[in-house]
Amino acid sequence: MKSKPMLYIPEWLLSFQKEVAGVMLLTQDTGEVICEYRKRYGMSQQEFGELMDLRRESISRIENGSVTPTFDFARKFINAVALIEAIRVERAQHKEIDVHFLENLAKDLGFNREELELMIKVAVESYDKKLLKIQKSLKENKP
Repeated sequence: MKSKPMLYIPEWLLSFQKEVAGVMLLTQDTGEVICEYRKRYGMSQQEFGELMDLRRESISRIENGSVTPTFDFARKFINAVALIEAIRVERAQHKEIDVHFLENLAKDLGFNREELELMIKVAVESYDKKLLKIQKSLKENKP
């Protein structure tokens, strides 16, 4: 079976996906890794469940280790965090996010328009919170 070429995924994002996949495979507690990424991006289990097409309870069972994630879940998870990371990078590099690029990237990664909109919301909110935290820290540490 020949896979279709990924047209819009930059090299740095492929490296990020490989890193996430490696961490998931090499850890004893895959659920903890999933939980850490979910929290990194400021998502509730409910929001993450919506993104992954699962109920909040299923996300909870995966995170606490009582259920082992399937290969399809792992692949979708890796692609989701990669897309969220790409959105955060877009936010950091540009005042205006290149929506056309993100739509094409989302399509390459297997996400539809509604899922992309949710990820943009999550990514921008988590990036902005992090930025405010850094700015506040810098103001507090001024001599």
